[in-house]
Amino acid sequence: MALRINLKQISAFRSVMISGSTSAAAELLNVSQSAVSRLIQNLEAQTAFQLFLRQNGRLYPTPEAEALLKEVEQAYSRLDHLDNVMRSPRLLESKHLRLIVSTPFAQWFLPAALAQFQRQRPDIRVSIKIVVRRDMAKWLEEQKFDVALITFPVDYPAAHSRKLPSLNGVCILPLSHPLAQASVVHAKDLASQLFISIIPDTVLRMKVDQVFNQLSIQRSLMIETQSGASICSLVAEGLGVSVVDPITVGNPIGKKFAVKAFHPTIKFDFGILLPIQRPVSEHADKFISIVREQAFALEQLCNAL
Repeated sequence: MALRINLKQISAFRSVMISGSTSAAAELLNVSQSAVSRLIQNLEAQTAFQLFLRQNGRLYPTPEAEALLKEVEQAYSRLDHLDNVMRSPRLLESKHLRLIVSTPFAQWFLPAALAQFQRQRPDIRVSIKIVVRRDMAKWLEEQKFDVALITFPVDYPAAHSRKLPSLNGVCILPLSHPLAQASVVHAKDLASQLFISIIPDTVLRMKVDQVFNQLSIQRSLMIETQSGASICSLVAEGLGVSVVDPITVGNPIGKKFAVKAFHPTIKFDFGILLPIQRPVSEHADKFISIVREQAFALEQLCNAL
């Protein structure tokens, strides 16, 4: 099998063509003159072309050498371009994690996942866009994200979706509330209670209202707010009770409000969406692994309530 031309031979050839002699080429390459001569001879032997005429101790390039130099210069030009690309800020985009998250993830789940991720990958820049459900379709359509953490259901190709564990809704109450000592809170226990609700047209509001309406249980809906985080804060201040998804609450241990299992069960579905026309980067895959581990850990905590 014929030996392949190597970069040392090409570099020696180019240096001779530029400098005009093997001695000058040797100085450029910081090698001996004999090493340059040997590389040129090997290149000629492997290509079966005479690249130089040797007269009176001097080298004169042949037409074949001139033709080869044009190809070599084009290759070096491409290498220069590659070097510029490698130094370009655009390449830094590959070390940038762009996240889209629906509002339940923003309060506790995402900060905890990011803290773990950045301990492992401190070199990755992260940008976060918190998107309400009514605007989610627009953001997903633009595909300007690496990972999206979403409340399901959502209209998106299944091949680019990864489901997280389904979680049961929980009841949250002020620590001083009589039901804070109960092992389980039933929907009927909240009849006539001051109830803090999320705004309409959300998955949380729809699912919670459906349970109470089906059971014909009246609550005192005195406070309505835009985010699950504010619901938790209002409950902690003793302003009412609520039923929320566990992603909003996070780890129930050590909260400033009581977190209790709720019956009848309300299932909440969450998942991960990936770009349709781009492969998943290594650091995005690492973040996804952390998210999945955290979601399964939260599932176990909720099941223990």
